[in-house]
Amino acid sequence: MKTTFKYFIAILLVTGTFNACDLEVVPPSEISAENYWKTDKDAWYALNACYYNMPALDIWDEMCTDNAHSHKPWEGNFEFVQQNGVSTAAPYGNYTFESIRIANNFLEKVETCNMDEAIKNRMKAEARFFRAFAYLELNQYYGKVAIVEDLLAYDAPNVARNPVEEVRNYILKELAEVATILPEKYDGSYLNEAGRVTRYGALALRARAALYFGNFEEAEKSAKAVIDSKQYALFRANSLDEAELKEAAEMELFIDFDKLGINRDKFIKGMFSYETLWQGANASPANPEYVLTREYMADANACDPYRYTYFIPLSMSIYHGYSSFEPMQDLIDAYWDIDGKTMRNTISVNDRKAAYQEIWNHAKNLSNEDYKAFSTSTDLMDYNYMSEFKNRDSRLYVTFMFPFKGWHGSAKGEFYYKWNPDLINKNGNESWTGFSYRKMVAVDPYDRFNNPDDYPTIRYAEVLLTYAEAHLMNKGYDEEVKKALNDIRDRCGMPNVPENLSKQEAIDFLRNERRIELAVEGHRYNDVRRYGSDYCKKYLNGPSTAPNGYVVINKQWDDRMMLMPIPTSAMDTNPLLRDDQNPGY
Repeated sequence: MKTTFKYFIAILLVTGTFNACDLEVVPPSEISAENYWKTDKDAWYALNACYYNMPALDIWDEMCTDNAHSHKPWEGNFEFVQQNGVSTAAPYGNYTFESIRIANNFLEKVETCNMDEAIKNRMKAEARFFRAFAYLELNQYYGKVAIVEDLLAYDAPNVARNPVEEVRNYILKELAEVATILPEKYDGSYLNEAGRVTRYGALALRARAALYFGNFEEAEKSAKAVIDSKQYALFRANSLDEAELKEAAEMELFIDFDKLGINRDKFIKGMFSYETLWQGANASPANPEYVLTREYMADANACDPYRYTYFIPLSMSIYHGYSSFEPMQDLIDAYWDIDGKTMRNTISVNDRKAAYQEIWNHAKNLSNEDYKAFSTSTDLMDYNYMSEFKNRDSRLYVTFMFPFKGWHGSAKGEFYYKWNPDLINKNGNESWTGFSYRKMVAVDPYDRFNNPDDYPTIRYAEVLLTYAEAHLMNKGYDEEVKKALNDIRDRCGMPNVPENLSKQEAIDFLRNERRIELAVEGHRYNDVRRYGSDYCKKYLNGPSTAPNGYVVINKQWDDRMMLMPIPTSAMDTNPLLRDDQNPGY
């Protein structure tokens, strides 16, 4: 369903919700409690509000981990989380029941619509799906949360939080029930638009929730149902365009294809399969990897405002580049060598600093043409700093922009990344970590701020990873686990996973594979917490540095950070929360 919001129809009434459509615009003076909630079109409009609030790009949570950073405090309290600085007055998370109230409003009011009962029941299942999704988000941030299924009056009595297990059981139950009501697919007709939540979208979210809860039996069961449906597959590019062919030729600098016996065609196509699944015509519900899609339209009021300017440095942009979200060295270091199983030896901060200074001293005064010539010459790889990017996982090359690496398919066209350490603390629109994002960056921006590419809120690769992890925890590292992981590896042109691993080795391996495959998608925040306190103490402590040794952030972990604090504003609204704050706050 192409959820459209070109014109907003405010429904004040007693609902506090809104709906939208770009077809028949009803003048606000004609909207009232007496003439709304009558027809299937009213229900259709109203359900759009649930879709509008669907979660999508979740880079914000990633910037609270060891994966990413934002040096701009006005973007959010991310550094507070990374440094154990959040409080009830300066919280993190989204403590809101807006999506839940919108769903409850729909579920109550749709009963008065004169429409086909089967369609009505299916729409109610869609609304329940989004309500469960909202509860999953709240549970991950705050643990206990009040379960509310009725449309409460604004002066209703305050509601206490339900215990964590009740909330989790409720989420799993709701998603299991709606999965039996929702269809496997839609035919594209009116009220049955492609892109609506399907049975398998509900099961995929249920698999995610169960994995987060440590309920591996249910996670495996739900993920397997999605896999066995045969309706989804990893996106694979069959050919390369002119820009990709240019970059493929330059990859000879970075990969010793012949020396290491690497299949050049498979590796290169794997790179661009992973990159282009997010872009242009591939970014739609028609993509076989998109299990649940957050759709946008080509309108400046209804686009994704982050996947271009916020991801890139000023020097790359044809309009603006804010570099608001930047990957950290910690994440770069997590990528495998090209063998798909070896981790690079840790490079000391001083050694990296010296290596970068050496190459930067040579390059900093080069003209644009000379910089390009240097970046494409064999001399480039003679510098020690570039050894960090030699013979690495294919996904690294299309997830990040790193110094001297070329990108021919950007919105700017041909571009060679240049990182100037002298700009740290001087130019807020250049990366402070030494890197910028490439994964998910729009290559054809609608305008300087927005891009209409749809976003896979749940993609099939996540389902495969969920299944592999849940099955590993239930049965051990067997052929089923390897089959799921090798599907992911085959798509990105990397070798199969190791044949023989102990269970703990397999757990560690899978955690890192998940970190790489799902980088930038926001899962790391929830993953590190479910891995436990020891894992968090290992990965969420200590300095993260830029190539010149600059300390970008000094991470500090405390176990209270397993949950976020209930905000002061929420406690002021609901005094019952004052004596039910999360531990450590």
